[in-house]
Amino acid sequence: MTLHLPPAICFRVTRSCNARCGFCLAPPTGDHQPAEALMQRIDWLLSHGVKTIHFCGGEPTIHPALPQLLAHAHARGAKTKLTTNAITISDALLPLLRATGTQVKVSLHGDREHHNSIVDVDAFDHTTGNLSRLIAAGVPTSVQTTVIAGGTWVVAWMIDFCLEHRVRRLSILPFIPRGNGFERQDEFGLRQSQRRELHDLVTAKRRALSNRLDIRWLDFTARPVHVVEPGGDVVLEGATGTNDEVLCRIP
Repeated sequence: MTLHLPPAICFRVTRSCNARCGFCLAPPTGDHQPAEALMQRIDWLLSHGVKTIHFCGGEPTIHPALPQLLAHAHARGAKTKLTTNAITISDALLPLLRATGTQVKVSLHGDREHHNSIVDVDAFDHTTGNLSRLIAAGVPTSVQTTVIAGGTWVVAWMIDFCLEHRVRRLSILPFIPRGNGFERQDEFGLRQSQRRELHDLVTAKRRALSNRLDIRWLDFTARPVHVVEPGGDVVLEGATGTNDEVLCRIP
């Protein structure tokens, strides 16, 4: 069977994390691979038609080899992206992100009380401070926000935050019952009517603010996503995890 991979793929460098998000799609398992194995997998992906390596986790910034992995992918002609909770952004990482043109997406989920509550660590000041550092360093940076039950108010708060902090793109993610979220769907889950209300709100805000802020609706239930796990499995992930399909294991 011929394996067909998309041009961009989520590359989990680790399944360790420095937060404990109740809605986490990829909960920590402790799988944390050495740089050499990860670089070999990047080469394999690029040889199979992948053009963009999207570094994710777990939390990719806690892997000490992340700068090396970014440089490796860039040297081989790949585009690079990074999704991070931005709790820790090292001084060494900032200039490399800019030099490689890496697009960074920071996860921020509302004001200090709400954000810290749902990520279950005192992270708000670290995340917002590092977001400002990324922008000041000239790194192309956007924000993504997961909205849980009762959290529709977060959309307006995040819009104001982004406009104030010169963030040009905001992605709104409706909660999905996957990973940690599967166990907490009774607490965090959105009813269909709430999802429609949230979608309508995001659509209206996108139209109203089109010249000031690029607001996106990002729903991971829309179609399966190709993911490379730290152990080397290439997985087609669905909305809940029950229908995930392991496509192959990278040698």
